[in-house]
Amino acid sequence: MGLIVAFFGSIQWLIVLLVFAISSHFATKAYFDTKKKQHVQEGLAGERRVSNVFYAAVIGIAIASLNLASVFAHPIYFHYFELFSISLAVVSSDTFASEIGQIDKKVYMITNLKRTTPGINGGISLTGEAAALLGAFIVAITYGVLNSSGLNLISILLVGGLGFLGCQIDSILGATLENRNKMSKGQVNFSASLISVLIAIPILFFLL
Repeated sequence: MGLIVAFFGSIQWLIVLLVFAISSHFATKAYFDTKKKQHVQEGLAGERRVSNVFYAAVIGIAIASLNLASVFAHPIYFHYFELFSISLAVVSSDTFASEIGQIDKKVYMITNLKRTTPGINGGISLTGEAAALLGAFIVAITYGVLNSSGLNLISILLVGGLGFLGCQIDSILGATLENRNKMSKGQVNFSASLISVLIAIPILFFLL
């Protein structure tokens, strides 16, 4: 994915991807012994399945491909870097929420706010929500620093805000569909990222 993003996008896109990957790694390793004792860690050592990585990456790759196409058809240029960053902000927000939020014992189901067990799909907590904001805005601030038009607070808030929103969408889909085996974890990640990007398109078109 890094090679595709660097070639289809730019070095700035690759840096955002690397910041996401590195920060998500630290979130995965945070409190790992505690998560392992509770049997809520990903894989054996925090690793993701190939399918999960693919679903999380496919939106970003699609946006990078559209960006490359815009080089040959300039009139179709859009805010592709912003959209790419939003797609990563969603995945980052979800990763931070699920990895760090699991240490909070006060977990509530997002659909009815009733107490539930840590690690369940759709479970949210104050710690998890704070971590979700952190994950989203790590990507958003990185985007803001690298954006060629300079720091733009509105753009940073948009990327971070939609990343956080995507995490909530992910939780709702997890509670309503993944827990009923109607969707896989990867499909939930993909759908949450796609919905956030689709929400961003009219906002970017009319406001930025």
